[in-house]
Amino acid sequence: MPRSLAKTIAPIALAGATLGLAANPAQALTQFAGYYAPANWTQSIQGDGSINTGGAPASISLSGADDNSDTNQNTDFTIAAPTAGTVSFDWAYSNPDDSPQFDPFGYLLNGAFTRLTINNSSSTQSGSVSFSVLAGDVFGFRQNSVDSIFGRASTTISNFNGPLAASGPASVPGPLPLLGAGAAFGWSRQLRKRIGTSGGVRPAA
Repeated sequence: MPRSLAKTIAPIALAGATLGLAANPAQALTQFAGYYAPANWTQSIQGDGSINTGGAPASISLSGADDNSDTNQNTDFTIAAPTAGTVSFDWAYSNPDDSPQFDPFGYLLNGAFTRLTINNSSSTQSGSVSFSVLAGDVFGFRQNSVDSIFGRASTTISNFNGPLAASGPASVPGPLPLLGAGAAFGWSRQLRKRIGTSGGVRPAA
């Protein structure tokens, strides 16, 4: 490739790569808004548990049952994943009961409960977690009460991020194909100009 032509194409390729990255940035924090707005989640509350969505979109809080029923009861907040990806969130837990083992908090994935609180540990705990989901998976949060007595535990979920389905018309070309076509067009013009100047193509006799 002629050196002058390489100098012409290199900036175009670099600009195309830069714009391509800008067109696909890391997903912004979804929080509890848009697809994940509280109204789109399913609430399942047993006993006198509760879900407080007043802090949305920044956070939501789950409280377990404490109705002296001596029964195992759940407070669940779930939603279906619109596409495959990663779910992540921070959690802060408090519990007036004797031990967190009687009021565990964790996340749900297709009905399976993963405990995040540590048994026989502090009555206040916190952490961050992430896990993968497939499109259609039902995930969410659970504040459980094993016996529903001696006080209710509460957990606040914040910095929530969930996968989002791609949006926008699929037929709109991205910047890389457009710039690639532009580079090819520029190459073609310069090549024709060089051939015409050098007399490399002769008219038919």
